[in-house]
Amino acid sequence: MVLNKQSLADQIYHEIRDLIINVEVEPGEKIDVSVLEEKYEVSRAPIREALNRLANQGLVEVRPRVGYFAVELLPNQVRDICELRKLFETYALQQSVEEVDKDDLKELLEESLELKHDGLDPKELRFRFDQTDERLHKLIITHADNELLEEFTERIHNLIGLTRHLNERIQEAIDEHVILLRAMINRNSERAKKALSKHLDNVEEEILRSINSG
Repeated sequence: MVLNKQSLADQIYHEIRDLIINVEVEPGEKIDVSVLEEKYEVSRAPIREALNRLANQGLVEVRPRVGYFAVELLPNQVRDICELRKLFETYALQQSVEEVDKDDLKELLEESLELKHDGLDPKELRFRFDQTDERLHKLIITHADNELLEEFTERIHNLIGLTRHLNERIQEAIDEHVILLRAMINRNSERAKKALSKHLDNVEEEILRSINSG
């Protein structure tokens, strides 16, 4: 990574955040500050600033006199995040289903259908699915035309990103996206809300299963 010397902490924050969200740092794994100092060729100060910012957002746990650790979500925390997400998004969908541009929805539908037939390797499939997943759910939130809703959702954005990467049922999720997108394209509010609720319930169930089996 090439660092801009005027914003070291911010750049390091984004680097570490992505490692945690993408589960390249395992949940519960200790984050070695000395290794990061060597990797980024910086002093300890911007690294600690970045880690403390991540701690404030719930992605890093600080253990006094022990160190920093990637968050390891407990089942009750997953339930809280997923239930809050469902509450926000189903409300947002009700407000936005008539507002989202159909061309954007059709583009996402086409990309989702391609993911089912491209024969991608698991890593590439994961990457492309995560992109379409984030775009779809962001369309729902942003077109609700509610600044407070966007603000509250942004506060748990990183935790939602982490739960996304704990969900391994990609093909099933793509199918659920297809149903949701088709309902939104047809401006069928009730069918879209049912599809979204079922999708988010299944995501929660899969994450909890993954955590409990691990």
